[in-house]
Amino acid sequence: MTTEERPGTTMSPISASLFAATERLQQVIAAAPAVEPWYDEVRQALAACTRAVEYHLHTLEDDGGLKEGLSREEPRLISRIERLDAELQHLLPELADANHSAGPPSAALLGPLVHLAMELRQVADEEVELLYESLLPIGSGD
Repeated sequence: MTTEERPGTTMSPISASLFAATERLQQVIAAAPAVEPWYDEVRQALAACTRAVEYHLHTLEDDGGLKEGLSREEPRLISRIERLDAELQHLLPELADANHSAGPPSAALLGPLVHLAMELRQVADEEVELLYESLLPIGSGD
């Protein structure tokens, strides 16, 4: 594992981006699933998504991290912070299952991969919305 792959280490903004990792997964899914290089690219894209989720969990849960800071400064957002944490935690085993699924590449992989990519995008969107809302004064989010 390289420094960029380990949670708790400094990652470039592109490597840490759940949006960028999800975008790559969606691009790979859209490619023809009939050849071995496609399957290798899927696994690489899933690995990048896993690293991004681990990084986001790390920055959320660490001492002095986002969860602690927002819970202290914006207690109105605690339930959303906890939901984001749970959703990120839920994605890790899904990513691991998808990345370790045995068998040759096939169109049968597409449905679950598309669903997983949609889940990843939704969590990334929710995180951005949470951060945006934390910057707004109470009552000005409408």
